[in-house]
Amino acid sequence: MSWQLSKRQCQLLLDRSHDAWEAGMPLNRFITLAWGKAGKGGCEATQATGKFIKTSRDWMRWHGHPMPWVWVQEHGNTFGQHAHVLLHVPAELDLLFRPMPLRWGKALLKGGYVAGTIQSQRLASAYTHKVNPELYRAVMLGKLHYMLKCTPTHLEGALGMISWGHKPWGQSSRVVGKRAGAWQRSCGGGGGAISQPPQIAGGTTASRKR
Repeated sequence: MSWQLSKRQCQLLLDRSHDAWEAGMPLNRFITLAWGKAGKGGCEATQATGKFIKTSRDWMRWHGHPMPWVWVQEHGNTFGQHAHVLLHVPAELDLLFRPMPLRWGKALLKGGYVAGTIQSQRLASAYTHKVNPELYRAVMLGKLHYMLKCTPTHLEGALGMISWGHKPWGQSSRVVGKRAGAWQRSCGGGGGAISQPPQIAGGTTASRKR
């Protein structure tokens, strides 16, 4: 159980987000997994987030692409325990991917889906990061600033995140299970297609330049 993110966890998410961008796979899809709305909390919510990430990654690999991702877990009055995810969707898969988060969420909840549990949005400038990198940087860091709001206030400056978002840092929420996760850089080349489509069973700072 934890109440806030650590500096190490924040740095990991920032570093992996920049790594994805530098690898030509900018994080461009923001997904909220509001498991608490559907009655899942604690370790159940953590496990559901892990299964969602694995299913997304397997689907992407089946289509011949790796999938960088980062996520955090929080707890709130409206969503209960929930996760915010940033991940990469290639432009050529954008239309195919759009209905998938909802489909996966419903499959994971096995008939217990509640409207609003899965929310997915494409980031502005998602596919124009090469043309306007500073716009993409602002959008990406804005989402990360929001995701890292349950971090001690003094770390906002230490991590170079001041002025990138409007949500105040220093918030706290009780989370059971893993609080944050990110892709491993060594996985970047592992995007080869798999033989079967996925099934769901029963110190760098934000100011880092490209």
